[in-house]
Amino acid sequence: MLVGALLVGLVGCGIPLDDSPRNLAAELPDALLPPASTTTEPPTPKQTVQIYLARSTAEGRMVLESVEREIAVDRSINVILDQVLAGPTPTEREAELVSPFAEGSEVVGTVLDDALLEVHLDSLDGFPQDDSASNRLAFAMLVCTASELVVGAEIDFVRIMLRRDGELEAINAPVSDGDPPEEGAPVACTNYASFIQPDGDDDKTDTPAVEEN
Repeated sequence: MLVGALLVGLVGCGIPLDDSPRNLAAELPDALLPPASTTTEPPTPKQTVQIYLARSTAEGRMVLESVEREIAVDRSINVILDQVLAGPTPTEREAELVSPFAEGSEVVGTVLDDALLEVHLDSLDGFPQDDSASNRLAFAMLVCTASELVVGAEIDFVRIMLRRDGELEAINAPVSDGDPPEEGAPVACTNYASFIQPDGDDDKTDTPAVEEN
């Protein structure tokens, strides 16, 4: 009886009744719609930098060769040198470029004072752990990249520092040419001249400039 009375009341109020259910959803005007959410972000600006990897010559000698890398614009020497520690990409390996570095070392800081760059590493785990040509090649790649390929900084010498227990300690970087440096002394790319292609060699790689996109 209550349902019947309710129906009579609705009809009496002028509210029509449908024979079957219908969709009561209505489209809202644009002005009433909530603002659309978006996850689209502007593309990160990229910067083309160059680093040294290594290649074996026909005579079996390892020489430095510069390659391009695209990184987020950071203007940090740390990021460029970390690219050296990362080794070749799959494409670079297909081009027979190599690196003596393994995983385990990271650049945790750099300090540039006049023409001397201090490179702070968290460990030497990524370097070859013997007094070999591969170990000297690893230092050549790091030192020569810093002094020859970092555009916008005048770098003549590099001192490698190891961070241990919150303290920085200068290490003795092995060299392939010239007199061994004094304990903890900086080194230069000229200390690794035997890894540089001689002038006049057809395979010599010119030192290119850094470009910004």
